[in-house]
Amino acid sequence: MSKVEANRVRELRESRGLSQVTLAESAGVTRQSIHAIESGRCSPSVAVALRMARILECQVEDLFGAESTESSLSTEPVGVGIAGRVAIAHLAGRWVSYPLQREGIGRSADALVTRGRGRKLEVELLRPAAVSRENMVLMGCAAALGLLADRLNARQGAGRFLWFPRSSTEALHALAQRHTHLAGVHLTDAKTGQNNIPDVRRHTRHQEVSMITLGRWEAGFLMAPGNPKGIRDAADLRRKGLRLALREPGAGARRLLDRELLRCGVAIDSVSAGVLPVSGHLEVASAIAMGAADLGVATRDAALLFGLHFLPIAEERYDLVIPRESLTERRMIRLLDLMTTACFRKELSSLGYDVRSCGERIVEESAA
Repeated sequence: MSKVEANRVRELRESRGLSQVTLAESAGVTRQSIHAIESGRCSPSVAVALRMARILECQVEDLFGAESTESSLSTEPVGVGIAGRVAIAHLAGRWVSYPLQREGIGRSADALVTRGRGRKLEVELLRPAAVSRENMVLMGCAAALGLLADRLNARQGAGRFLWFPRSSTEALHALAQRHTHLAGVHLTDAKTGQNNIPDVRRHTRHQEVSMITLGRWEAGFLMAPGNPKGIRDAADLRRKGLRLALREPGAGARRLLDRELLRCGVAIDSVSAGVLPVSGHLEVASAIAMGAADLGVATRDAALLFGLHFLPIAEERYDLVIPRESLTERRMIRLLDLMTTACFRKELSSLGYDVRSCGERIVEESAA
């Protein structure tokens, strides 16, 4: 039994005069599950760990904390220059760490980086490994993934859901590297005009995955309220003084902008006032709302959230790409079930999503 899997469940249960059967019934699990947890052969879900702690009148850390577990782990970092606070998750049999910078500033950390060693980061645990093992990572640029994670984390059940805003291409690359449990994508193929399928096939040719639609949205130009510059299309970028909030290569919004610029015969370097590099739909909207840029391409929900003027260009389908083996995993079942609820769909609709196809399975791709 590894140190990570050791715990004090049996010690505290016996000190309170409880049998395995009594603890199991109170926690809503089987006696065999309690035996497996006590012997270190399995880790409880966050919900079960919290119930056990309440029954045993202690904190989760008392059951699975630093006194009875390793205080550090070796992790595989996702991102460049990771330092300080990180979230961690367990994927494909190893621990992975994610920086909590920028969008992660308000999220509590699982660990602190102590040192880097080659392609590994040593981290000091701030919560029990058994609890962090339940983390499920969602990557994609849609703010709807953050809403999904927030609703799931507010309900009892398996898993703690972490959303990391990333471009569609970054999310697919992370899925191929087994750095995320789910990738959100909106990528229109220039040659075929197909949504998502060609890119998913290119990135996941060695994996068996399913594509499930989250919804459809409109993408277009965002401008200041009332469109004071009178912007009509990409051709206006030739005008002197217009500042462009420019998404990173690989983003679906960047592809759409490149397509519009090509249609209008405009080169990026012809934008006289220059460009402001940004990452994510919300950063585009934020830059325009603060007056740092005059326009950029993002989605209608970003415009609504920041009260900006929106000029639609195209409708796109936003799909969730999920390893097929994960579809029957209890955390993923919770996520897919929530997508079918009326409250979640109503909230998405209020942000401009077309949810009529929400939850539909688009295609299943087999490994090459």
